[in-house]
Amino acid sequence: MARPKENERQDVRPLVLAAAQRLFLEHGYHNVTMRRIAREIGYTPGTIYLYFKNKAEILYELHNAGFRRLQERRVRALADGAGGAIEKLAVGGKNYVAFALENPELYELMFFLREPREHIEARRAAPDGPEAAEIDYSLKSYENLKTTLRECMAEGYYPGADLDTTAFFHWALVHGLASLAIRDRVPFPRKPTRELADAVVELLMGLIERTRTGRRGRSRKTEKRP
Repeated sequence: MARPKENERQDVRPLVLAAAQRLFLEHGYHNVTMRRIAREIGYTPGTIYLYFKNKAEILYELHNAGFRRLQERRVRALADGAGGAIEKLAVGGKNYVAFALENPELYELMFFLREPREHIEARRAAPDGPEAAEIDYSLKSYENLKTTLRECMAEGYYPGADLDTTAFFHWALVHGLASLAIRDRVPFPRKPTRELADAVVELLMGLIERTRTGRRGRSRKTEKRP
């Protein structure tokens, strides 16, 4: 197949990404080749190599796009007017689980495939490389969580706690909740609904409230759903 014209290139990338996502989930990352992805969209492997160096780069872009969507959702939710830091933490947790429930296949790809860690770490270790201008949204998402927790600590929550340990605790809880929900591992008779997820996050917020020094009580405002 002839090399695509410049004005055709933007149409090829989403085709490759969509086909790769479907094939990775159906057959497993290690069982899918660049040739198979090319066959799926009706292009030659050489054409795909004009846009992606290898299969690992395709997976990284899918991974990063998922986190970008999660970040965009968080920004929209906070724009609705979350109050103090603890409210921001609650909004972030609820939206994280809601994102997983609404995008289970994408969430599977973001977290449950054995992604090529070497490729991701190499990108992060090369700040002057060609990808330096690109945002790593998975790191950005985690840094946003740490920023919110830092604000919580400044307001008296988690006195004496280590920031990195606390951030990992929060992420592990909401990720575990999301993972159990989208894989339908919620014990009978409950269903993996957003209402159940919200209730769990609210329970966590109540427990956090008890750690606050000089606490006056948390506002129980109802967050708007995006």
